[in-house]
Amino acid sequence: MRWWFLLGVGLSLGLSGCKKGEPRPKQPPIARFFVDSIQLEGENRLPSRFVLGWWGEDPDGYVVGYELRVDGGEWNFTTQQESTFVVTFEPGTVQKDLLFELRAIDNDGLKTDPPARLRVPLRNSPPACRLDPSVPLPDTTLPVLTLVLQVSDPDGPETLDSLYIRIGRSGSWQGIPARHTTLTLVPTDPRTPSPTRLYSGIAQTPLTTLSDPLPLGDTVRIYFQVRDNARLYSPIDSTKPIYIRPKRGAWLVIDNWATTEAITTLTPDLTAAWSEGYDVWDLRSPAQQVPLYNPTWLHIFRLYERVFWIGGAEEERFRRLEEIESVIQTYLQNGGRLLVNSPIRSSVEPSSPIFRWGPMDSISTTVQNGLLAPGGAVTSLEATFPALSNGLPYYMSLINPPYAKGTAITLYEMPNLIQGNGQPWPPGLSKAAAVAFPEGSTPHKYRLIFFILPLHQLSGNRIAFFQAVNTAFQP
Repeated sequence: MRWWFLLGVGLSLGLSGCKKGEPRPKQPPIARFFVDSIQLEGENRLPSRFVLGWWGEDPDGYVVGYELRVDGGEWNFTTQQESTFVVTFEPGTVQKDLLFELRAIDNDGLKTDPPARLRVPLRNSPPACRLDPSVPLPDTTLPVLTLVLQVSDPDGPETLDSLYIRIGRSGSWQGIPARHTTLTLVPTDPRTPSPTRLYSGIAQTPLTTLSDPLPLGDTVRIYFQVRDNARLYSPIDSTKPIYIRPKRGAWLVIDNWATTEAITTLTPDLTAAWSEGYDVWDLRSPAQQVPLYNPTWLHIFRLYERVFWIGGAEEERFRRLEEIESVIQTYLQNGGRLLVNSPIRSSVEPSSPIFRWGPMDSISTTVQNGLLAPGGAVTSLEATFPALSNGLPYYMSLINPPYAKGTAITLYEMPNLIQGNGQPWPPGLSKAAAVAFPEGSTPHKYRLIFFILPLHQLSGNRIAFFQAVNTAFQP
């Protein structure tokens, strides 16, 4: 009853104040923020990225839009009733208050007067920087190290300003734009302490060069932190201690055989044949695992003039050879030389990457998995390469000879290869044990040799073989 009474009084007063036929004056619209005040202080203040909402109504019309301004600045028109604001803090400023003012505009052009006001207390939150846990770091590495960082800021990624990196506890900080979060460190000279090239992402051109060297033959931590545009820094973080191996020779030997048998057998031969020296990368070792083919593997390959891949026939080991297609292609295009020693599985797909970058385009699909008897000849078709043979006291099995493609040539063949059932190998089918891409028209020079028989299981002058490869790979 009381509400109706007050309404009646108000209505009667309104009627008594107007003359008959005179229009009632237009009323300005009402505008309000969704909250009347924000009573937050200290760490409870809002971050610099926040959302504000508002509403309005008009007693004798309708609202067509709103105008907002901050700290007495210019009015800005919008038809929205909510917006995300991102506030930039001046360098060194940790917190600030902003005064938002709001007025509605109705269909007659009238505006809220006075405007609604809201004080917004803000704080600048420090950014964060950490290693990506999905990309583990090795315990030991050849002189290439890739860090994948995750950087963030509660106030929004656009507030990030710079990323800082430092080699070792006593190194100098180097600032780079915060968007560069995949960083690869490579010594200018991988044999001796020298300035460190810093690459971003998969780029092959350095982003910058750090004056501090990677400590070759020693362990190191890489430190990092990120800064926002208000000059707040994340806590300093670092990698675990990582041992950085120096480059020792022109050859990189990648051991992907299932056991140590291959490298143990071949080490005396390689040492005798390659006076320039070589480094061994053991892919069986959990401590030496490098997960990123591009950029890390590619940078490792680029350190060496020649690469020797020892691969196994097991599915996961053969798959690794297929997975590094882009690494091999880029390496060869840039003048690298590659010796691949890996069986070809009979189950290999016709679309396998090895048929794209390798000197062969297929294997036989009718007769597969041939046998080579003990002492069976592995004959060289190139005068500079020595004759070899099956050095096992039993049949060498699961042999699938490739077909050389394009300009490739057959370097070795197996004249006495037989089928798995003991029958002669069908005439017309490939008996190739090794195929190769020549280097241009220069005689006896090659850029890629693919040998399908395990070299450590062959007898003959293996030292002479590796010497011939080394000579064939020279410019």
